[in-house]
Amino acid sequence: MNDVALLGLLQLADSALPVGSAPHSFGLETMAETGILTPENIEPLLRDYLQEAGMLEAVFVRRAWGRKALHGLNDELSARKPARESRQASLALGRRLAELVNGWIGATVVDAGLHYSVAFGAACAILGVAEQPAVLAYLQQSVTNMVSCGQRLMPLGQAAATRIIWNLKGAIAQATRAALNLAALDPDEEVMCFSPLLELSSMRHGSLETRLFIS
Repeated sequence: MNDVALLGLLQLADSALPVGSAPHSFGLETMAETGILTPENIEPLLRDYLQEAGMLEAVFVRRAWGRKALHGLNDELSARKPARESRQASLALGRRLAELVNGWIGATVVDAGLHYSVAFGAACAILGVAEQPAVLAYLQQSVTNMVSCGQRLMPLGQAAATRIIWNLKGAIAQATRAALNLAALDPDEEVMCFSPLLELSSMRHGSLETRLFIS
């Protein structure tokens, strides 16, 4: 991967990239409201996320990186997102990422109807980013955004937040290896995750009396 591709990846994975992730908690707000999510347990919760839902998203980043037929891949990921709010949030982020990348390049190179992980993988391939850094960066960005959500929902300071992200480096690397190994064995191998707490929390988000986040 050359310097230009590396710089492109750093821009794609920048938490300040205006893709619209700030209004979405993907169920964390419900968990904080009900007392399930606390400053003490957000790190192990995110570690579990990386083993399940995070690894699933990582697989789709990798598959989008290496495949041209993205709409079938996108439909498959939609079917694996039973919570409507999280599914719509993922599509909204993917659309915004595609608009940004297309604007940078000056041509429609990423479809605007893709889920965020699929659009991210496709964008990385177009920008010349290698598969492993693409997956690592996606998961790092995902964890950073979720920790940022936690900071707005709970008394979680900057130092504690950065320590959590640092402590999760090994789990991010492990989820990346698992995703790449699965893709190497069989590009179409069935991939599953079991994360009912996040899915149910996302489904229940609309019933909260007051909400800071869209999802």
